Amino acid sequence: MKHQLALILLATLAVANTGCRKDEAVQAYDPGYAYFPTDTGRWITYRVDSAWRYDAGNIWDSLHYTLREKITETFLDPEGRPAQRLLRSRLDTATGEWVPKDVWWEVRTHTQAERAEENQRRIKLIFPPRTGQYWNTNATNTGDPYELTYEEVDVPWSINGMSFDSTLLVKTTYPNNAIVTNTYYERYAKHVGLIYRQVDSTNTQYPDGAVQVRGTWYRQVVTGYGQ
Repeated sequence: MKHQLALILLATLAVANTGCRKDEAVQAYDPGYAYFPTDTGRWITYRVDSAWRYDAGNIWDSLHYTLREKITETFLDPEGRPAQRLLRSRLDTATGEWVPKDVWWEVRTHTQAERAEENQRRIKLIFPPRTGQYWNTNATNTGDPYELTYEEVDVPWSINGMSFDSTLLVKTTYPNNAIVTNTYYERYAKHVGLIYRQVDSTNTQYPDGAVQVRGTWYRQVVTGYGQ
């Protein structure tokens, strides 16, 4: 009898431990949606530095400004999915007022996050985020395929005196060479969203031994956020 009771107790403990392990596994699963918040009223400000160069036309210029992106409202996109309208404004340093620049929109589904940038829908993230995953950011538009991947996931990162416990880094897998170079980095923080963006593209030619560069350089760095 004692032997039977001992077996029953062991079986009960085994079932309980299995249940705990299942609960822990469920709790440990994180789809990563917090990297792409969709709450109305959420805003982020950035320092933007951009430059462009065209040696053949003797053109070189740059632009620097403060940008704010704010989710102003929700609506249904053409596919009937819940979407968010993103108002992008530039700070007028003379008046201290935010001047509307353009309006983008975004969608977060169970499998991916999309943004319509300048009317071009792009897949920005896929869920759940894992290093080694790949996707075509232009799969939702008519542009040439442009592959992205996760280089870092769930890592701490600091910038401009702000520390973020969990961030992920998206980069391109585009193969560079001595003529064409493309750089694409986007870093997202949990419960904040995009906190850093770098997109550079250069084309270097060597006519008659001279060097001619055509390129654009863009940096977008978080300076504040809230709701």
